[in-house]
Amino acid sequence: MKLVSKVIAISLFMSCAASAAQDSALGALKGSAGAASLSVPAAAPVRAEPDAAAERALASDVLDLTPGYADFLLSYAKAEGYAVLELDGARMTSKASLLEHATRVLRFPGVPENWDAMIDFIGDLPGIHRNRHLLIVTRNAGLIARADARLYADYREVAEFACRNAREWSKGDLTIKFAFVQ
Repeated sequence: MKLVSKVIAISLFMSCAASAAQDSALGALKGSAGAASLSVPAAAPVRAEPDAAAERALASDVLDLTPGYADFLLSYAKAEGYAVLELDGARMTSKASLLEHATRVLRFPGVPENWDAMIDFIGDLPGIHRNRHLLIVTRNAGLIARADARLYADYREVAEFACRNAREWSKGDLTIKFAFVQ
């Protein structure tokens, strides 16, 4: 069953990468971390002409991924030394539940009282997890948006600010990325 799951994940990756121009997402993750090159499976399609819009999107700190592609990307990110932290959007449908779930899973020192405090706590995660490169994945992200569109927008904005602040405070020494998986 595990082998079948891996084959399906790889197949989804190849088809998603080909149609959504996502074959360089890990490159975007690693690029901001200053990593060299990535060994991609030989069967992965190579685009002759890069999609500029997709490249810009993947170079951002906040990624939107399909479930199949997210699984593939996470396994590569882990292999490249990223600490991968996974949140469940099904448990984050109100601000209080979002803050509580994030505190427990990400191991914040306390529950943030507001969004600014959450941004600060996210900036502390590399020290907490003893890794300068973090990928924070929110699975079932669409459930947050369906429950409260404003909460989802605020959470994404927090993610963007936290990534940018960590990079600026560390002078590029830290890489924090967020992936939202629908």
